[in-house]
Amino acid sequence: MDLYNVIPKHFFNVLASKNQTVYVACILEMYKAYEQGSILGMDKSLAKQVLIDYLDLNPLDEELEGTEYEFEITNRDRANQVIRRLEECEWIDIDVNNDYEEIVNFRDYAITIIHALREISNDSFYGDSSEGHEFRGYIYTVYSLLNSEEGEYGMVVNQVYKNTAAFVREIRKLDSRLKSYIRTIIDNSEIKDLINLLVEYKVELVDQAYRRLKTSDNINKYRLEIIKKLESFQSDPVIMEKISKEYIVQSHNNKELAMVRANKRIDDMIDIYNSINYIIDEIDNKNKVYVNSTIAKIKFLLSDDENVITKLTRILKYTSKEIKNRRTKKALQNIEPLFNLSTYTQISPNSLYTPRGFYKRVDSQYLEENNGGPGIKLQEEFYKEFERNYSEDVISKYLNEYFKENTLIKASEIIRNDMSDEAVLKLLYILVYAGDELDYYIQPLQNTIEHSKFELDDFEIIRGYEG
Repeated sequence: MDLYNVIPKHFFNVLASKNQTVYVACILEMYKAYEQGSILGMDKSLAKQVLIDYLDLNPLDEELEGTEYEFEITNRDRANQVIRRLEECEWIDIDVNNDYEEIVNFRDYAITIIHALREISNDSFYGDSSEGHEFRGYIYTVYSLLNSEEGEYGMVVNQVYKNTAAFVREIRKLDSRLKSYIRTIIDNSEIKDLINLLVEYKVELVDQAYRRLKTSDNINKYRLEIIKKLESFQSDPVIMEKISKEYIVQSHNNKELAMVRANKRIDDMIDIYNSINYIIDEIDNKNKVYVNSTIAKIKFLLSDDENVITKLTRILKYTSKEIKNRRTKKALQNIEPLFNLSTYTQISPNSLYTPRGFYKRVDSQYLEENNGGPGIKLQEEFYKEFERNYSEDVISKYLNEYFKENTLIKASEIIRNDMSDEAVLKLLYILVYAGDELDYYIQPLQNTIEHSKFELDDFEIIRGYEG
């Protein structure tokens, strides 16, 4: 079916207008009231009041498009304008009942779109959400359906497949968001941005989704039982005969094809549940990459040492800025004296060039053979520094000094202008360990912390129940 045989072509105009943010907010506010009202619709006067209340709390930066009043307009006028626009674009119908009251109802396709918009806007990655991700809800539903005694095997398999697909969809969203956060490391070169993103990542993604997937919503407690049950279905000809009847119509009454479809659907689900550990391992790796890379970059930005990397970074920043300002020639002239590279017009047999010889890898060429080399020594030094300054025990003792006075600490109470880079890094590890490794949680605040090297949004560190 053609999409625009169902949805009017001008339906999306409100989402593409210059006031799209206002329209979406108004639609969501109206729909919230609509859901709580009568099944037959919502009184237009109530819809108007909902919009007036919203506009009173959220004043517009600019007037709605198409405003042509000669006098000063009120939020009541704006609410009427929004309702009129939604009716024109066929998001809503306005009917008159037997009592001559105007009743607002959302179109069926509009309800589907609104649910999608609401899911996006309420999702933890995009905004505040008390619901988060229900990984366990999908898996527990699958487990319960497979262990029901009703005998409606065709319906059970269909519902199991839908819940499995919903679970996979949530996993994909989580994976996509982790990738998005990893990309932000490259895009941001300010300490304040990286720390604020780490707070956002910890609160909105890790606490709402990742940690729950690893703990309360851990599906391994159901996974093996689900696989066994699906395999038992496949091994029972009577059950498979009942399941295949669900696919007989779309198989054009071909029983063999219907059986193939039934088997394939079950095979697909078994494959998904068998691969879940691999998927979770991949998400674990992305989590580690983001956290470690963010801390490494912040540590680098905090460094004031006059080493080669710092000097090169300063040169590259200067060159980049000059090129953006169309002063490339000047930049090249300024940095040219910094380098003294000899140029050769030909390569002689006595030059540094040496042709590549025959290479063959032998069994003895393993990294283990290099134990004690400089790379291993550097690793050992890193782990010693980590255990000394940033391990879970160190961070726990560090926080407990503050928790002696209060079960709630603000980051602004820890951060001082004279604090060392090491203390700043401890603050980062406080974020990393929150909720999972140690018993405390992070809550963002609205005010900003000013520091000599950076500024960031304040946050609370709240002690858990076990401490």
